Amino acid sequence: MQNTMPKHYLWVIGEGIKTYRPGEIIVDRYQVQDDRILMDTQPEKTPQMPEEIPGKIEPYLRLFPYRLHIPQVFGIISVTEKKGTRKIWLLEAGPINSNSGSLMPKIATSWKHATAMRQLNWLWQIAQLWQPLNVQKVASSLLNSENLRVEGQLVRLLELQADQKSLTLQHLGRFWQKWASNAHPAVEKFLKQLFHQMIAGEVYNADQVIVQLDQALELLGRSQIRKINIATATDTGPNRSNNEDACYPPSKTAISYPPSYKTVAMVCDGIGGQEGGEEASELAIKVLCQRLQNIPEDGDPLTIITKLEESAYAANDAIYERNDNEQRQGRQRMGTTLVMALAHLHELYITHVGDSRAYWITPTRCYQVTLDDDVATRQVRLGYSLYQDAVNQIASGALVQALGITASTSLHPTVQRFPIDEDSIFLICSDGLSDKNRVEQYWQTEILPLLEGKTNLATVRDRLIEIANATNGHDNVTVALVYYQVTDKGQITELSVPPVKVQHLKVEKSRKNSEFNSSDNQFFDNKPKNFPYDSEYKSGWFYLSGILILLVLGGILAYFLSPLVKGLTEQKKITQPLDVSSPKNNTFAGNTKNPSQQTNSIFSPSLSLDIGSFILISHGGHDRESLHEPIELLNNTTNKTVKGTVGDGSILQVTRKLNQSEENWLELQICATETPSNIDLEFSNFLLQPKDKGWIQQAKIESSSDVIILEKNSEKLDGCVED
Repeated sequence: MQNTMPKHYLWVIGEGIKTYRPGEIIVDRYQVQDDRILMDTQPEKTPQMPEEIPGKIEPYLRLFPYRLHIPQVFGIISVTEKKGTRKIWLLEAGPINSNSGSLMPKIATSWKHATAMRQLNWLWQIAQLWQPLNVQKVASSLLNSENLRVEGQLVRLLELQADQKSLTLQHLGRFWQKWASNAHPAVEKFLKQLFHQMIAGEVYNADQVIVQLDQALELLGRSQIRKINIATATDTGPNRSNNEDACYPPSKTAISYPPSYKTVAMVCDGIGGQEGGEEASELAIKVLCQRLQNIPEDGDPLTIITKLEESAYAANDAIYERNDNEQRQGRQRMGTTLVMALAHLHELYITHVGDSRAYWITPTRCYQVTLDDDVATRQVRLGYSLYQDAVNQIASGALVQALGITASTSLHPTVQRFPIDEDSIFLICSDGLSDKNRVEQYWQTEILPLLEGKTNLATVRDRLIEIANATNGHDNVTVALVYYQVTDKGQITELSVPPVKVQHLKVEKSRKNSEFNSSDNQFFDNKPKNFPYDSEYKSGWFYLSGILILLVLGGILAYFLSPLVKGLTEQKKITQPLDVSSPKNNTFAGNTKNPSQQTNSIFSPSLSLDIGSFILISHGGHDRESLHEPIELLNNTTNKTVKGTVGDGSILQVTRKLNQSEENWLELQICATETPSNIDLEFSNFLLQPKDKGWIQQAKIESSSDVIILEKNSEKLDGCVED
């Protein structure tokens, strides 16, 4: 079957496009289609990259994990004129029909014709986006009818729009209220109830909105019959002698189930020498299969996410311990990537670590739903460069995490969930297939016919293996297809979901998607209209008064007891050693004295970051759910290219300071690190080693919870060299 590449359409932001008319060609490459739509006539070429990332563009990079809904910056066009140079910013993967070049319909237009399940699904997606967009001060992007587009099940944004004022869920509730009268009869009463609580300030946290919509989606999901079909295959490939990939169900298996812990597909791509990769991938699947049996049939989304994360940690621990027990070092330490799809009730959950991928194929598009855990992706997420630029840098594909390489305290698996309201196909695969964009190239001809009823799952699976071996062929290849079929039972009854219980004194927060308000006391300082529980409001003041009294008494006691506290503190300085646990045979252990002799290495946050001072990078005080922004050093302070990441347990010395463009920069040198002897070569290219130097903004060091400033002690830190 002949393959045809879709046209590459781009959305334009910036004033520079206004002078061009449809049909014109800009810089001999981009053809103007409409007011702000261009067609790239040379999509195989790299676009022009900016020298610096301006503030208005940075939110696109920070929100890179949400690219399923948000377009990404493709590049710029610089047009030189008499008055100067005009820049036109290009956005790709936006809500533009790849065949016609026209915009996808507005959600306001499609709303009244949508099913009840889809209406809830659209609102659920917007609620999921509210908090991350609010943090980046672009939440107004979700309050513009022209900006909100829909592509089947998915909500898509044309662009990000900067907030002109602080926004709350009350603004979102008022915006949604416009759609209430055209809501499906089955959900109209429920939505009016939810919108009213949002506007009244009774629902003040995006998590509460998501929980309400989750309950409604689950109830509506009972009116549908769901069937999951899974087919897997793995192949050594034409140029490899052994297969380090593994999959579940076992290769060449085809199964069909209703959603449960049994309807799971996994792909693992092993790494490590002497058959270590093969052993790691098989061990990961064995542990995961055991752990998934603990998932409850009627579990809520947070429970499912927690169980999936715990399963990934268990697989990581099993491989990590095997490495230690077998005394594997360097490249002999084994590890594996993971991508896993689990169907549960009306949702599909994707768990991911590494660079194996998951794709979502719908009748209109193929979406990559996972982000590779590699250097290029981290560059983008930190706001340093555009993805098109990052992937062309040295070591851009080097992994920054995989199962079994580091302890679970440093592992951050990603778990996503997708409510499904129509037939969908999820493809999960190793990079033997995904390399060189083969999935994007062949999905229309090879996978889409499955949705159209023109082929079967096993045929598509085998065809994808053939394509990988013929067009890539450099690696093992593994694919798993998950075909999610949805059938309506018939007429659905009106939905009934209890309203959110108003608790103004107890802000409920989950580990994920917490919404932080600008003031901790906003519900006392700004009492909403029609506040239903005035007695709680008064009692809140009573409790606050009591707390204030206790604080005052505590201050008085602290004043009189301070000499005693000081004495105890001095005693602790003498007896408490530097508590940094080190694995066997590591660099840091070789540069430190016996722990009992470390009497002067006391952590002191009051010390300054002067030249010659030392800092310790430590994740040890955090739980594994904490998200650490990595400490990364740059090659220089101008183009902000990342030189590498500072490993956990590393000690650094400030060697130089620089003020540039009103920003303070520090040059740091790695003195000692815990990581090099136990890390795989693919990772060691990215982790900085002793004697390496690099730059970082001083503000990032000062704001990081992983940084501990140490007292300077040349005897204990003799591995460091001062300039």
